[in-house]
Amino acid sequence: MKNDNDVFRAFRQSIKGLEGNLHVLDTSIPVEKQMEYFRYSESVRIHCKNDSVTEQIEVLNSIYSSSEEKKYAMTFLAISGDIKAYRVLEAYNQNPKESLTDWASLSLLQAKIMLESEFSDERQVFISTGLGGRGNKLRFYAFFKSTGLVPFSKYQRNLIEKEIPLTLRKYQGILEEVTIKNNYFSLLFLITIQIDLKEMLKEAISECNEYGNFIDTHFVITNVKIFNQEDIYRELQKD
Repeated sequence: MKNDNDVFRAFRQSIKGLEGNLHVLDTSIPVEKQMEYFRYSESVRIHCKNDSVTEQIEVLNSIYSSSEEKKYAMTFLAISGDIKAYRVLEAYNQNPKESLTDWASLSLLQAKIMLESEFSDERQVFISTGLGGRGNKLRFYAFFKSTGLVPFSKYQRNLIEKEIPLTLRKYQGILEEVTIKNNYFSLLFLITIQIDLKEMLKEAISECNEYGNFIDTHFVITNVKIFNQEDIYRELQKD
């Protein structure tokens, strides 16, 4: 956990040093997709000399437009700095084309940043993570396993469900999901980056382990993705 802790400490310090209005994406979108969007956005910014907001609104709302045409329209509207364009993107996000859900979320966020840049002297800063966040909180996934991979008892499961949320609330965190399986459990939660995540989770484990040391003190924290079955299996095989 030392390297992980160093990474999060550096991340926390870098954000503390930022001045301006911080924007965190609400939804969980792979970092690769976010990078793809912003590279595309920069290309559109350079080459969109003859397009208009009105034309691209029509493209976005047309049932005859292809996915590629809609992607271009959303991106153009996002960087236009136009309030009407923002409202159109906001409406489109209520019911986006399924394959374009991530693109719609990113374009709406960029439109908001562009507008706030226009009407405010404050610097606008976008924080990108795979799991997104809400307000001034980032979303994290944490994975824990039982000591010796011994199955949890009903009493131990109840302790996890009780003590973990209590500790998170103590640090103004929000628990979105706790998943308890035979010999491991995971958390999905929101918290401000100023909190020392490792120490907070160690405290939560310590509270539970007062009743039998049944949770392994080695755990994983990430803000990149939620573990799939392959990730879980790999973690369970580690010593």
